[in-house]
Amino acid sequence: MRPKKILFLSSRLPYPPIGGDRLRNYWLLKILSKHYKVHLVSISEDGEIPDDFYKWLENHGITYKIFIYPKWKFYINTLKGSFNKLPLQVNHYYFNEVQNYINSIYQDFDLIFAVLVRTARYVMDMEKTKILDIVDSIGLNYRRSAKKTSSIFWKMIYKIEAKRLLEYENECITSFDKTLFVNNEERQYFEISQKTAWLPNGVDSKLFNYEYEDTSYKNYVVFLGKMNYQPNIDAVLWFVKNVLNKLNSNLKFIIVGAYPSKEILELSNKYNNVEVTGYVEDPYIILKSSLCVVAPMQTGGGIQNKILESMALGTINIVSSLAAEPIGAKHKEHYFVIDNPQEMADLINEIYKNPKDFEHIKQNAKNFIKNNFTWEICEKKLVNLINELLDKKETLL
Repeated sequence: MRPKKILFLSSRLPYPPIGGDRLRNYWLLKILSKHYKVHLVSISEDGEIPDDFYKWLENHGITYKIFIYPKWKFYINTLKGSFNKLPLQVNHYYFNEVQNYINSIYQDFDLIFAVLVRTARYVMDMEKTKILDIVDSIGLNYRRSAKKTSSIFWKMIYKIEAKRLLEYENECITSFDKTLFVNNEERQYFEISQKTAWLPNGVDSKLFNYEYEDTSYKNYVVFLGKMNYQPNIDAVLWFVKNVLNKLNSNLKFIIVGAYPSKEILELSNKYNNVEVTGYVEDPYIILKSSLCVVAPMQTGGGIQNKILESMALGTINIVSSLAAEPIGAKHKEHYFVIDNPQEMADLINEIYKNPKDFEHIKQNAKNFIKNNFTWEICEKKLVNLINELLDKKETLL
C-alpha cells in the first residue's frame, strides 16, 4: 500500500524555527514526514535561503517548491487588496504563479494541509480533502488588540482587518474538512464545531532535562519572544512603563529575542536595569538561570510558545490572563496569573526575597507541560485526525 501524500502550504518558510508560526510548522512537517509523503509549497520574502533549510528538508524526505519574491511585490498585493473584501494579509501572500503551480499538482495528493488563512485562498474551492491549520483566530485577536495596542498604525490596521478576518475565518471553516485551533476557547467561538478541532502546540521534550545554568542571571526577570512582533512589543512596553520602577533595585529586566525593534533597542539606553540581547543561540540558559519569566501579554492571541518552553524548563512564570487562558494551568500552582502592575511587582520582589518558597511552582510547571503540551501528544492527535478524514473519504468513494 502506497504512503498517503500530503500537500503542505505555508506563507513563510518553516525554518529557522524562530517565532510562533515557523516553530509550529517546523514541528508539524517533522511529524507529517514520519507518516506520509510530504510536498512543501512555501513563499519567502527573506531573500537568500540558508543551505541548512534544504538539508533539513532532505533529511526528512520532504520535497519542495519555494517561491521567492521581493518585499515590494507583497506590498503591491496588499495595496491591490484594499479594493476587494478579502483580509489584507490574505491578499499580501497571494501570487498567481503560486496559484497556477498548486492548480497543476493538487490532484496528485490525498490531502491538502494549508497553514493560516493566508494560504486558504489557494485551495478554498478545490474538491480535495483539506485541513486548515488556522492556529489562532486572527479576527478575534485583532478585535481585542485594537483596544490595547500602543501603536497608532497597528490600531488602524487591526480595526480594518478584524471584521474582514472574522467573516473570512467562518468561510474557511465551512470550506475545509477540518480547521485546527491552538486555543480551545477560540475554537468554541465558531459555531461549526464538528468541522473544527483543538491541536495545541508542544515543546521539545529535551527541555525537560535541560540543566545548564549561569548564576550571573539569577537576579534577572526575563521576557522571551521575537521582538519585531507587535504583541511582544506591547507586552514589554507595558511592563517597563507599569512594573519596572516598582522592582527591587537589585533586579534587572532582560529582553531576549530576535529582531528587536528600534523602540525596544532604545530601552537599554534609557534604563540602566534593562538589557536587550537580540537573537541568542541558546536562550534557555537565561530562562533556566533567571529569577522568573514574565509574559504580560496585552494584545495577541493563541498559545504563547515562550510560556510553554519556560514552564517545561522548570521556571517561575508570571503571565497575564490573556496569555494564561489558552494554556489552562492553575494560578499559584503551575504559574501566576496577574494583570495588576503593583501585584506583579510585589510578587517578583517576594520571589527575590524568599526564592525557596516558590520552588514547588517550578516542578509543578514542568509536570503540567509534560502531561499536556508535548509534540508527541500533538503527533498522536494529528495523525489520528488525518487518518480518520482519509478513511472517511475512501469509504465514500
